[in-house]
Amino acid sequence: MIIPCKSCDSRFRLDNRVIKPTGSNVRCSNCGEIFKVFKPNKIEKRKYQRIKTQNLISYFSLDDGGKMVSQGIGIAMDISKGGILLQTTDAIESRLIALSAIDRKKNLFKAKGRLAYSKKTSIGTYFSGIKFIGVEKHVTRFIVNLVKEYNFYGYNLFISWHNNDPPPIPSYVT
Repeated sequence: MIIPCKSCDSRFRLDNRVIKPTGSNVRCSNCGEIFKVFKPNKIEKRKYQRIKTQNLISYFSLDDGGKMVSQGIGIAMDISKGGILLQTTDAIESRLIALSAIDRKKNLFKAKGRLAYSKKTSIGTYFSGIKFIGVEKHVTRFIVNLVKEYNFYGYNLFISWHNNDPPPIPSYVT
């Protein structure tokens, strides 16, 4: 891991296996300052960087034949090139998921994914990890549009909810 000096902000590499669970004192090779470093709390195992968001997303659960089994609305908690974390009031049980959202000009954008996991939270909602599938440029367009809309609305989830009609069901779901 990379350690910045607390005094001169010089950076140096330190193998986190040599750091004690209670922390270890290190000396900056540039200025001589001694300071304590700790192991990172959590090691990131994700392949792609996640972007925090709170967009409203319509989701459609599909059976193996592509027919809609159920639908609902969730909140995109974060998104990456690999997938999306969706918070919903109901568990998503179908493996194939169609996702859609509308931008401020009422343009529909959509993506497909496969359910990676669904876990019930302590407050009774569900977190569902959905891995994107399909053409990379469509997935990239979906991610870019979602992030643009999130930033446009000033990180306010409910402006979109109150100002727009419910999103239509995409043609590839019916």
